[in-house]
Amino acid sequence: MSDQMIVLYGQRGQGKSTLGGIILGNREIFTSDKDSKKCRKERKTITGRDVVVVDTPGLFKVADDGEEVVEEIKRSIKHAEPGPHVFLFVERFKEISQEKLDALKTFQDTFGKQAVDYTIVVFTTKRKEIDAAFMQETLKSLRRLTDQFQQRYFVFNIRDEQQGSQLDELLGIINKMTGEKCQPFYTSKMLQEAEEALKTRKETKPKPEEEWRSFYDRCGLIGMAVGCAAGYFICGVPALLWILCLNLCRKS
Repeated sequence: MSDQMIVLYGQRGQGKSTLGGIILGNREIFTSDKDSKKCRKERKTITGRDVVVVDTPGLFKVADDGEEVVEEIKRSIKHAEPGPHVFLFVERFKEISQEKLDALKTFQDTFGKQAVDYTIVVFTTKRKEIDAAFMQETLKSLRRLTDQFQQRYFVFNIRDEQQGSQLDELLGIINKMTGEKCQPFYTSKMLQEAEEALKTRKETKPKPEEEWRSFYDRCGLIGMAVGCAAGYFICGVPALLWILCLNLCRKS
């Protein structure tokens, strides 16, 4: 049986590294160096199968991370060769926020649309008990996130002493998802396709100055049409021709 490859992704302070440690039976294994900007890889045999967990650098605000952290996150695919069976997108079990949406966009830009099929959102919490009303209200708020991953999510209590049953359930969901796929893991080719798609979007997106130029051109055409109409009704055809020539000269 091949190794099971798991890649952790998410912002800092969401319980990502703690979750990775819990999976491997040592919750401190990834948290000893909280400021690390490098991927870290650890493994453990669980029920007869080697499970490999790759912890990626935690995201700050995207503007602060820059290309360096994003490029390091991409290297997680090499650490999990031949490719991760699952991405665990880790977030706190709290209402939706702009930071969560920014992390989602970075994930989509980095790994592409195909990564969606290999992703489970894991919401971490330290609450001793979660009542049904709070659960329902919070999940409703988080639908903008979970909808992107076909409602594949799991709420994991990282404070609960009875973590074994939670872990068994999470690993069971991962195994079930993997078993349903013709291609059981995300590949480096998929990452390359995501990079090319992002590059194409950036190249085809109008630059700010081009957008303003287009706006001014549209305004000029509208102004010319209005001026011509006014000149025709007020002063007749000669004025209309004069306004038309004036606008053409200004555009040139």
